[in-house]
Amino acid sequence: MIETPLLFLDIGFVIIAGTILAHIAKMLKQPLIVGYIIAGIIIGPIGLGLIRDYLTMDALAELGVAFLLFAVGMQIDFSKVWKFKKTILFGGIAQIAITALSVTGIMNAFGMGFVESVYIGLIMAFSSTAVAVKLLSDSHRLDSLEAKLIIGYLLIQDMAAVIVLPLLANPETILSLELMGQFGFGILGLFALVFLFSKIVFPKVLKSASKNPELFYLTTISSCFLFMLFASAVNFSIVVGAFLGGLAISRVSLSTEALSKVVYIRDLFATIFFVSLGMQLNLAIFAGQSVILFPILLLIVFILNPLIFYLVTMYSGFGNKIAWFVGLSLAQASEFSFIIARQGFKLGQIAEPMYNIVIWVILISMITTPYLMRLSGSISSFSEKWESKKPSSRRKMFFERTLQKYVNLPSPDKLKGHIIIAGGGVFGGTIAEELKESADLVVVDHDPEVLQKMADRGIKAVYGSKTNEEVWNRISLANAKAIVVTIPEAEMAIKLVRKAKAVNSGLVIFGRAHYFKDALQMYRENADVVVMPAVLGSNACLEEIKKYLQTGKAPEPALREEFIDVLKERAKEE
Repeated sequence: MIETPLLFLDIGFVIIAGTILAHIAKMLKQPLIVGYIIAGIIIGPIGLGLIRDYLTMDALAELGVAFLLFAVGMQIDFSKVWKFKKTILFGGIAQIAITALSVTGIMNAFGMGFVESVYIGLIMAFSSTAVAVKLLSDSHRLDSLEAKLIIGYLLIQDMAAVIVLPLLANPETILSLELMGQFGFGILGLFALVFLFSKIVFPKVLKSASKNPELFYLTTISSCFLFMLFASAVNFSIVVGAFLGGLAISRVSLSTEALSKVVYIRDLFATIFFVSLGMQLNLAIFAGQSVILFPILLLIVFILNPLIFYLVTMYSGFGNKIAWFVGLSLAQASEFSFIIARQGFKLGQIAEPMYNIVIWVILISMITTPYLMRLSGSISSFSEKWESKKPSSRRKMFFERTLQKYVNLPSPDKLKGHIIIAGGGVFGGTIAEELKESADLVVVDHDPEVLQKMADRGIKAVYGSKTNEEVWNRISLANAKAIVVTIPEAEMAIKLVRKAKAVNSGLVIFGRAHYFKDALQMYRENADVVVMPAVLGSNACLEEIKKYLQTGKAPEPALREEFIDVLKERAKEE
């Protein structure tokens, strides 16, 4: 009988357990990352103890982090976040400094050595790019103003992590001119390679490889490993190399196609990474001094870090809602925190009890992030109600001064008989362009680039999330004659249809849905026409809107009822 290698069995347990718990998380409408981590707890040492080769799984987990950061680097567009450079540079640097210094002082007060205290301070100072980007992408907010600020802050943190990782491994580098020179040479060399490959090598190589899908895939994956080797050659972590490799490809025109090729291998190794995080948990934090330090570090991550980002964002003029969303989206420790913690533990710079504490903090903070992001709207509404007891229009204008750049509207009392387009992306933008000469339009979107594009075309536009009451008052929803809902998030779109009818029962509503069940639900909320791009595109929606503008009559109810019957049948099949 042929004996199966333990590694194959361990990988099988990790992937199967991760898949099963991911299915359960999806059924319970919870983030998949929660399922992965719980899977690791179940099959790990405090659960069933199914894994035998933890060292190999640890190496695979590091590869998972590398692919995660490679993909994250590919998604970063400097041009989109650099316009907010003052805010992100000040906020990012201030947050790292305040958190690192505060935690270092607290750890010192508890009797820890200086190096270990600095380690813990920096572990708590970084937020997770991978988690934040994935959640923003899943909620279709990656192009929003708040996402650009979040990614900007994270970019500053990631660059800082790239620098501090090798310095922490060899603290004596700071005191030695020779070692500091080698370190500086390594950093400059890596960034020079990023520039060289992004400008000269990758554009030509990827263009040539794009003619063959298999070769293009291999070239993209090889790029990640190539930069890992570059980083390793100058004594940097492979995850630093992977991140820089992603940044190099992000500047190439084929970067989107390259990312689509990497996404599946990224998800596979990311699953191994998050499951392995769950496997590293033990119950040692519930003994001795750990009982005190554990809640202190959690409070740092959940209160201090978000509060710093909230205050910086608020005082930069982005308003209460965006400030809360940004702060709470960054209320977690990072994959870089995990790498730093593991490096310190392996080098004997962090004691095992402290290592266990920070792993628990990293995991709990990652698990709670999706829920904090969902709560941000309620928290901001509560804080606005509290602020309303001390009204000051001047203060409000100061805190929202940056947002005012994205408003191109007359006063609400002058808006009447207009058409609102909720969502100015490809679908909504096409409709706005076609109707701008024949109708009074107002576009609502949360992407500043979309708003700028509308302003350049002479179309009235306003920044706003789809749940912001003040936005809908500003665009005079009650006096509009029609609304076109092109929001990609089905749940938000359905809520907006419901709200629109409640505010203005005579409003004619045109909607867009990707799934039959969503289209059916929109009709149940009294939408007049719902277009499905897979069946009928924006042209069909345009024809219906133009017909309504010409005749003043809402679409035929008989046709609507007939379509609803079809949708009921098709929705059952989904």
